[in-house]
Amino acid sequence: MSSDNNKRCFTVMIVPHSEEATYSLRIPLYLVQAAVVFLVLGVTGFCVLGYAYLKASAEAREAETLRQLSRAQQEEIDTLAVETQRMMEQVHAIDDLVELVTDRLELDKGELEDAVQNQSAENNSAPASVYNNHTFNGSPPTLNHAGITADTLRAYDSRYSGSTSSGGVMGRAAGNLAVLQSVIPDHVEVLDVVGDYMDRAEAKPSIWPARGRIISGFGVRRIPYASSGYQFHTGVDILGSHGSSIWATASGEVVFASYRGSFGNLVIIDHGYGYETHYAHLSGFAVSVGEEVEKGQTIGYMGATGRTTGTHLHYEVHRNGSPVNPSSYLKER
Repeated sequence: MSSDNNKRCFTVMIVPHSEEATYSLRIPLYLVQAAVVFLVLGVTGFCVLGYAYLKASAEAREAETLRQLSRAQQEEIDTLAVETQRMMEQVHAIDDLVELVTDRLELDKGELEDAVQNQSAENNSAPASVYNNHTFNGSPPTLNHAGITADTLRAYDSRYSGSTSSGGVMGRAAGNLAVLQSVIPDHVEVLDVVGDYMDRAEAKPSIWPARGRIISGFGVRRIPYASSGYQFHTGVDILGSHGSSIWATASGEVVFASYRGSFGNLVIIDHGYGYETHYAHLSGFAVSVGEEVEKGQTIGYMGATGRTTGTHLHYEVHRNGSPVNPSSYLKER
């Protein structure tokens, strides 16, 4: 029995260098086994906790990136809401002006056409300046459609007043036109706003920059040229044929056309009104800095320059200095 107990123990002997007696320490086998089990469990637990910590840190970083993206999108939504409200007010103002012009003229299609025909037969010339060959589909003509002047109306009225009531239709139209001439100056500012809106619309990117399909969208994505990790993709990648044309998505001025790091051959166009577009990884250029380009004009050719996994176009839209989702501007092909 004693021999079995000895076999189940470890003995640790301490032998001093002096002549003092040696010391021995007997450790039961089950204690050693228990110590090994606790050590394995401790190492395993440490590894599990370390993995959980690293995973939680990565998720926290991703969540923060998503929060930043959400804030940026919310700011863009707020900006668009304000812009939409302002545009709606402008549209209503113009609609009111058009309605006022239409109501004030009170012109009848048949009467005016008869007067024009009589005048043309007498002078052997068609007054193109009056109607500009427009055909009216049942609605009264407006100033923009007819190009009518007060003198023209009075001239027609002098020939037409004999077969109508006092003053005639043309007289009423001439009087109404005089009223409009006093009203329209008050709406010049509105028309200027419309002109500015049209310029802004022309500056807004609205077509696809290349033939192809989107293979990577805007926002958080896995890093394509790394085994792990995430990045915020500030544009969209469009897959297409090497050497195919890249088009300006709106008119503007080329402010950069050269090689830039991981973007490779890069073209940047300033469209005004806070809009800027970037075209990266080009195989070659078709424009130079300072050149004015039109919407749809070829500015370069698709390639794979810079840091890329293959032939494609990296396309970005910047609004007031910050990248926004280009998919919102890919309306026309």
